Amino acid sequence: MSDTLKPHQGIELDGIDFSQFNTISRLQSASPGQAYDRTLDFKIFIKDILTKILKNDSFLSFSNQITDVNKILSMKYSSASDIADVILKDVALTSKLLKLVNSSFYGQFSHKGIATISEAMIILGTEEIKLAAASLKIYELMQNIATIAILKDKTLKALQRSLIARQIAVEEGIPDAEAIQISAMLYDFGEYLVALFSPGTYINIELLAEDKNISREQAAKEIIGIPFNNLGRYIATKWHLPPSIINAMKPVFDFNTPKNRISSQNLHRYICSFTNELCHIEFSKEHNNIGGQIIAISATYKKCLDIQASRSVELLKTSWDRITKHAAILKVDTTRKADASRN
Repeated sequence: MSDTLKPHQGIELDGIDFSQFNTISRLQSASPGQAYDRTLDFKIFIKDILTKILKNDSFLSFSNQITDVNKILSMKYSSASDIADVILKDVALTSKLLKLVNSSFYGQFSHKGIATISEAMIILGTEEIKLAAASLKIYELMQNIATIAILKDKTLKALQRSLIARQIAVEEGIPDAEAIQISAMLYDFGEYLVALFSPGTYINIELLAEDKNISREQAAKEIIGIPFNNLGRYIATKWHLPPSIINAMKPVFDFNTPKNRISSQNLHRYICSFTNELCHIEFSKEHNNIGGQIIAISATYKKCLDIQASRSVELLKTSWDRITKHAAILKVDTTRKADASRN
């Protein structure tokens, strides 16, 4: 077992500032729809999640392999051959990565095709391949432990968020695309964890959000005493992911600051938050005003990102087109979501 998330005396909860949260929170019973019947210290809830992680072989494998992802992301000053060696240790990842770089997913760069990771780095660039490898690894790990429909849907949304965030970063000429893309992918990881390890609680959070017309984050804070986002960032600190990635996972609340006055680090946060809202639009519900929701999201981020509603639609469409076009390589079943979106 790796040093990340290994059993030890006492769970450190100081990686995230919890002082703003109530110590005692209302928590519904495991059966959705029942009334609140007991109180819970949110730290107990987090420890329970961590205990379940340690008892889940698939998730322990996830945690261990995140170490490899972190190793790739941390190799900023290493040679291309050293980075290639780390990627090549994972045969399945190497195979999938080469299939993608030879497809229109990354564009056509060679009539003969790219045969090796080293060649891919020369043609596409070391940073591009490093980022692609890390993103694919996280996506594949999330996909492998997605045992129920809601987790599979969240995995797809994570992939789509990462593609949209990267596209925005490229268009804006923003450096450190890896932080934006990985942060966008892991942005709702707290939700993913609760849905995986405490599905009854997750359903109750969803019901409360719908009943009170509040956000999932607000509903999570009310039921378990802590927003989903803080839980996700806390786990990210346990994996020792780069601070730039963890920082970009922080939610934003001020939408009135002009784009030219936002620091580069905070701009990462706005992009990840924006992509998360776009990808959480529910296309399958009848009579859902999709256009109105996209216009409202674009209007909210008008000052800080200045992305028009028409561009938002294009980002959603092109990212989903890329996913569906390369579904076989990514091992994605897109039929359920595609069918739902047509209803």
